[in-house]
Amino acid sequence: MKKAIRIRQAVQLAALCFFLITVLQANYPFNPWIPPELFLWLDPLTALTTMAAERTWIPWFLLSVIVLVSPIIVGRGFCGWFCPLGTLIDISDRIIAPRKSRSGRRFRHWKTILLVLFIFSSIFSFQIVWLMDPLVLLWRTFGSVIFPLITFLFNGSFDLMLDAGLRSDFLFDFYDTVALKVLPLESTWVNGASIVAAMFVLVLGLSFFSKRFWCRNLCPLGALLGLLSKFSPFQRIVNSDTCNDCGLCNRGCKMGAIEDDFVTTEKSECIFCLNCSKVCKPGATSYKYYSPTSMLSPVDLTRRSFFSSSAAGIVVAGSTNLLHDTESRPDHFIRPPGARKEEAFLDRCIRCNECVRICATTGRCLQPVNFEAGFAAFWTPYADFSVGYCEFNCNLCGEICPTSAIETLPLKWKQVRVMGLAIIDEKSCIPFEKSENCIVCEEHCPTPNKAIVFEKRPGEAKDTGLQNGDEDNVLLLPKVNKRYCIGCGICETKCPVEGVSAIRIVREGEVRKDYRRFNYV
Repeated sequence: MKKAIRIRQAVQLAALCFFLITVLQANYPFNPWIPPELFLWLDPLTALTTMAAERTWIPWFLLSVIVLVSPIIVGRGFCGWFCPLGTLIDISDRIIAPRKSRSGRRFRHWKTILLVLFIFSSIFSFQIVWLMDPLVLLWRTFGSVIFPLITFLFNGSFDLMLDAGLRSDFLFDFYDTVALKVLPLESTWVNGASIVAAMFVLVLGLSFFSKRFWCRNLCPLGALLGLLSKFSPFQRIVNSDTCNDCGLCNRGCKMGAIEDDFVTTEKSECIFCLNCSKVCKPGATSYKYYSPTSMLSPVDLTRRSFFSSSAAGIVVAGSTNLLHDTESRPDHFIRPPGARKEEAFLDRCIRCNECVRICATTGRCLQPVNFEAGFAAFWTPYADFSVGYCEFNCNLCGEICPTSAIETLPLKWKQVRVMGLAIIDEKSCIPFEKSENCIVCEEHCPTPNKAIVFEKRPGEAKDTGLQNGDEDNVLLLPKVNKRYCIGCGICETKCPVEGVSAIRIVREGEVRKDYRRFNYV
């Protein structure tokens, strides 16, 4: 049995590494050999709630059937063998778990309450499962916090070694062949990263109360898989003739699945970690297929709790939808190109921050919003042009979006998709305010036909040393040609005016559609 446990641990580490590789694939240049969205496509809870919220079918989520059906065959084995967050929690348990672990069984029904709440809120068109879904939570943490931090530390260490005179060929070869292919050139600050980090630390810190506290009591995906695993024929079997009632299995079970009689196992909680058989007397515990009706227990949720949680989901969805006006966003609140209409976008977006991560390796403009546009839009991506701009030759946010909340636009169509319109503030623009020429916005404008042109006023340029009327003494006043402006924001990002840029992007003219891939117009 020790060999089987080693195999389980190896599978866990392999799945975690596989997950980390998928996150690392969200980088420029984007040539993934593993889709970065893979684990999110495999998530049945995200699939069900997202498709229910928008009343649509998302083909890639068909992969989630693999995980959804697995409990019928092998119980809740996904949680114990393949879930990357579960693996990190196991590691956390070894470090910070208290010597005397608390049972915490009275909290077990919480995760089912959350599951019901999330499902009913999605049915009423408010998708909120992203808040606690383990795979989304982990992707968001690594993409927005951990890998940017690693990039910061790596680049800082590299610069220190260069300053110290360590300029070996090995150092540069390593940077060129490894770092440039895995990490972005610069570490990127992500709006709200502290909140994401705090949630992740909290999930791991719950190990102080009991082993796998999150998995036992709070994980909504675990609740879904647990409900299905109740009907699994694969289960823990105890030979009552061999068992000596030592209780080691009960005390050592990381999920609290073994009841006080040491024979009965709550199938919805057992993740088949095999730890009980490790401490058990040889021959007393085994795992095999048996009648699925044996040890079949009722759902760990009272009728009152079910109706209360379902009502809460309906109330949350209804109140949020009533209070949130999809058209009341601030004028400077710009969605990425290819984003669906706001209502459909909010239903589909699972706040994984994949688009934010990959944008950090190109134009760096996408950031998760906090509460500027209300709770319904919390953590959805928007273009913050004070941080970066939408790279003209990049359409990666649409390519990487796992739910097509941002559609994949062919590059030639993305380059003409209007995100907004540039507006010049003449009170702070250098040529208007100081009569000094500044051509930064026009220089950086990427459209083939420049969206920023100049109105020439001869003889009005200040401090040129030339006489009025001289053809070189011309003041160039920037103007925006609405016909060509797509709102990419590079003019706002590069504007040399200190503080708020003299040229800002507003939502005027933005194009948002509910198109399908075969029906672009």
